[in-house]
Amino acid sequence: MRPPQVRHGHWSLATAAVTSVAGVVKKVPFSSLSSGESEFGVKIPRSGIYGKVNSVREPHLAILVKGGGKASSGALADVGARESILSPSFARAFIGDLILSVSIMCKAILKVMTMNSEVPKLGSSLLVSSVQELAKNPLKEVPPRYVRTDEDSPIISHTNPLPQVPVIDMQELSSEEELKQLHYACKEWGFFQLINHGVSPSLVEKMKMETQEFFNLPMEEKKKVWQKPDEVEGYGQAFVVSEEQKLNWGDMFYMITLPTYLRKPHLFPNLPLAFRETLEAYSVELKHLAMKLLEVMGKALGMDPNDLRVLFEEGHQGMRMNYYPPCPQPELAIGLNSHSDAVGLTILLQINDMEGLQIRKNGIWVPIKPLPNAFVINIGDIMEIVSNGIYRSIEHRATVNSVKERVSVATFYSPKLEVDMGPAPSLITPQTPPLFRRIGVADYFKGFFSRELRGKSYVDLAKNPLKEIPPRYVRTDEDSPIISRTNPLLQVPVVDMQKLSSKEELEQLHYACKEWGFFQLLNHGVSTSLVEKVKMEVQEFFNLPMEEKNKLWQKPDEIEGFGQAFVVSEEQKLNWGDMFYMITLPTYLRKPHLFPNLPSTLRETLEVYSVELKHLAMKLLEHMGKALGMDPNDMRVLFEEGLQAMRMNYYPPCPQPELAIGLSAHSDPVGLTILLQINEMEGLQVKKSGVWVPIIPLENAFVVNIGDITEIVSNGVYPSVEHRATVNSVKERLSIVTVYSPRLDGDLGPAPSLLSPQTPPLFKRIGVADYFKGLYTRELRGKSYVDYLRIQP
Repeated sequence: MRPPQVRHGHWSLATAAVTSVAGVVKKVPFSSLSSGESEFGVKIPRSGIYGKVNSVREPHLAILVKGGGKASSGALADVGARESILSPSFARAFIGDLILSVSIMCKAILKVMTMNSEVPKLGSSLLVSSVQELAKNPLKEVPPRYVRTDEDSPIISHTNPLPQVPVIDMQELSSEEELKQLHYACKEWGFFQLINHGVSPSLVEKMKMETQEFFNLPMEEKKKVWQKPDEVEGYGQAFVVSEEQKLNWGDMFYMITLPTYLRKPHLFPNLPLAFRETLEAYSVELKHLAMKLLEVMGKALGMDPNDLRVLFEEGHQGMRMNYYPPCPQPELAIGLNSHSDAVGLTILLQINDMEGLQIRKNGIWVPIKPLPNAFVINIGDIMEIVSNGIYRSIEHRATVNSVKERVSVATFYSPKLEVDMGPAPSLITPQTPPLFRRIGVADYFKGFFSRELRGKSYVDLAKNPLKEIPPRYVRTDEDSPIISRTNPLLQVPVVDMQKLSSKEELEQLHYACKEWGFFQLLNHGVSTSLVEKVKMEVQEFFNLPMEEKNKLWQKPDEIEGFGQAFVVSEEQKLNWGDMFYMITLPTYLRKPHLFPNLPSTLRETLEVYSVELKHLAMKLLEHMGKALGMDPNDMRVLFEEGLQAMRMNYYPPCPQPELAIGLSAHSDPVGLTILLQINEMEGLQVKKSGVWVPIIPLENAFVVNIGDITEIVSNGVYPSVEHRATVNSVKERLSIVTVYSPRLDGDLGPAPSLLSPQTPPLFKRIGVADYFKGLYTRELRGKSYVDYLRIQP
C-alpha cells in the first residue's frame, strides 16, 4: 500500500526575487552592485548600529562607553530614541539646555568626567522584581515569564566522562610549556581555570564573604542601590527591553569599578563600608591580573607587546555580582541565558560551592567545576577580534538548581574608549589578512544598547564590509571561513567498505559516526564508470542555457525544482549557489514536470545511480546498526523502501567569498547523506571542536554523513554534525548529494533495542511525515529542529 502523498510545507519562496546566482554572476558587473554606505559602510543606520543585531552581551558593555573619547560624541545611546548619536536631543538629555557642537560636546563631557561630575546615562533596562525575594515564597512551579523554552536542554552527557577546561598555573607562565598550554586553552576552549594567580587568599576570601553578606541584606537595603528607570547599573536584571521578554532566574548587581570617575555616585557610596573597602582593593588587584594575562596572551600569539598595551592600558573594568536562588523547576529556567562576552577578558570568582557555569564545547554544554583558590578566565569578543580570530570567545550560560543558591562575581576588563580596535597589526600578513574591520571602541559598544542578551552574533558584525556582491547574499550570521593558521588540520576518518566485515573496520566506522558524524568511504561498490558518468552529466546540466533550466524552476510554494531551498521570507539572506532538488525514489513520488524534462542521458544515468545509492545506503545503515548493537529489524523496518532525494549543487565564483556562503551551516534532517564531489574545487567544511575543518575529497570516494534521523534512531550516540559549503573567487564548485530517509508512513524515534532504564529515550516519537512537515516550514539554520524533538528532562 502506498503511503499518503505529503505536502512538505512552504519550503522555499520560488519567486523571481530569488534569482539564479549563476545568472547574477554572469549578467551583473560587480562594480555596479554597491550596497550603500548606510548598510555596509561605517555610517550608522537609523534602525541600529550596523543594521540588525541579534544579541547583547553583559550589562557592563552598555556602560563602558560612558568615558567619552574619540567616538563618544557626548551622549552615545538614548536607546528609546533610536536617533543618530549626534542629534541635539541627546545633547540636551545629558548636558541640560546647553547645545554644543559635536567636537565641543565631546571635550566638555571628558572634562566634566575628570572632575567627578555625574556620568551621563548610557543604556537602559526595564525594572523587574527581585528573583531572590520571589524565591523566598513556597513556589511549586516557575512563573511563566521565567520559563525558557528557547534554551537548550541542560542535559550534558549520559555516557562519556565529561571533558574539563584546561588549568593554567600563573607562576609557571615563564616556561615555554605552560605558555603553550595557555595558547591551547585560549584557542581551543576560550576558557581556563587559573591557579597561583597572585591575588592574596585573604582578599579573595574577604570578597566572597562580603558578596554573600551583600545578598543577605534586607531588601530595603538593597533597594538603595536598585536600578534607576532606563539604566543598567545597579541591582536587578540587565537588558530587559520589553514587558514580554523572558527573564533570567537570578538577580545581579552591576557597576563600573574603574576608572573611578565613571562610578555612579548613588551606587558605590551606598554600599556597606566594609564591602566598599574590599571592592577598592579587589578591583585594583584584578586590573593588574588582567593586564598580566593579556601580556602573556600577546606573547603566546607572537604579537608586538605594544599592540595590547596601547589598547588595554588604563582600560575599563566592570563587576557583576550574581545571585541565582533555588528554583522549583530548574529544567524550565535559566540563571543567565547563553551568550559570549563582548569584552576583552572575564575573570570569574565562584563564591560558594554550587556549580552552574556551563560552556558550549563541540555542541555540548560542559559544566565547569571550579577548583579551590582558582579563577575561571574566558576570552571575550574583543580578544577574538584583536587576535584576528585565533582566540575565540565561547558561548556560556548559568544554570540553576532546586537545592541551594549559587553566588559568583564576574569582573570584566575592556579597552579604553578613545582608541580604535581591530586585528593586531603584528598578526597581519599577506597570508593572514584581517578578518575584522577596524572600529572605534566606543562605536563597538553602541551596538549592544537596548537589546536582549542572546547568543554569539555581534562579533561577526565586525567582519570586513562588503562593497561588491548584492546585499541579500551577505551572510554576517556565518562564522569566518578561516580555519587554521598554524597547526595542520584534522581530516575526517576514512572507512573501507570492503573491510567492514572485520571487527577493526567496524570499530573505525563506529568511531567515525560517534566522534565525527562524517567519513569518507572507499571501495563502496558503485562502479567507477557510473560515477564518472554522473559527474559529466551533472556538469553538463548546469552548463545548459537558462531557458532550459527555467523549465525545471521551482513552482510557488513547492520545494522541488531548480532554485534555492529553505527560503521562507523575502528578507532572508541567500546562499551563493543554485541547486536542483527532486525526489528520486520511490518513483511514484517523482514530480511529473521535473524528471521527464531532464536531458535523456541525465535521466538514464540518474535511474541507475539512484538504485545503486539506495543499496549502498541500506548496507551502510545495516553496518551502523551492527556497530551500535541494535536489533537488525530496527533499521530494516524503518528504512526499507525509504525516501530518496538528490540535490545537485552549483557554487559559482564569488568576488568576495569571505562575506558569502554557498550553503549555510546546518545539519541534515535525513537518515544518511552520500555526497559525490563533481570537480576538484574544495568547499565542504564540518564543525569539529568549534573549528571549521575542510574536507579534501579522496579520489573515487564518497563523503558520508550522519543525519538528524540517525541521531534520533541511535538515541544520540551518532550525532549529526553541522557542516556548510564555502565559496571561492577562482572557480565554480559542483557536487551532488543523495539523501536517504525512512518511508513516510513509519514512526520515528530511538531504536527500542537501544533503550534501557540506564539509557532512556532522549527524543520523542513522531510520525515520519509529521517530522518532515515541521522541518520544511523552517529556515535552514544549525540543528534547531532535531533539538526541538529532544525530550526535556
